[in-house]
Amino acid sequence: MSPPDGVVVTPAPLGRRDRKKLETRDRIFECAIALFASRGYDATTIEDIGDCADVARATVFNHFARKEDIVFEWIARRRAEMATILAGREQQASDTASRLRRAFRALAHVYEDDPATGRAMVRAFLRVGGPLVAYTSETPALLADAIHAGRERGEIQPDVDPTRAGLVLFDAYLGVLYRWVDEEQGRPALEEELTATVELVLAGLAR
Repeated sequence: MSPPDGVVVTPAPLGRRDRKKLETRDRIFECAIALFASRGYDATTIEDIGDCADVARATVFNHFARKEDIVFEWIARRRAEMATILAGREQQASDTASRLRRAFRALAHVYEDDPATGRAMVRAFLRVGGPLVAYTSETPALLADAIHAGRERGEIQPDVDPTRAGLVLFDAYLGVLYRWVDEEQGRPALEEELTATVELVLAGLAR
């Protein structure tokens, strides 16, 4: 049964065993990301990750059945950050364009705060076939929901298809991100380029 309106339900605290499992999973995850950044995805083995996290090879597999699952977990955490920003209380009072700008700006900061790791993870995402499964991601749906809400408020053109617009924004984001990985091209900062690209899309959506 759902709680009454206005009642906040606090999740029960985790037991010691569950806390230990989460701590182990996070340690394995952080070790894997650090190794991907320093050695590269292909050169990092499950044994390397286990040694770094001080756990057995089987323990790594208990938490991540495949090495690529660690990459997808990293992407999922970025998506969760975007979802939090789009759903944030301060965002509800702002217009759709501002909410989307802030969300993409925050993503850019994640990559630019640690560019070596950011580039390594994008390369790993490409290596494990990420673009082929990208459209099963929930990110386009998050963007579509924001655009739909903006259309309902009269901020987005009424004939805009939110699902298609969400995919266009997602495509634009991935394209900018992939180009940023090639640091030798001397492109502008990720935030600058991503913001400019998002502005072009938003200009076509705005009423």
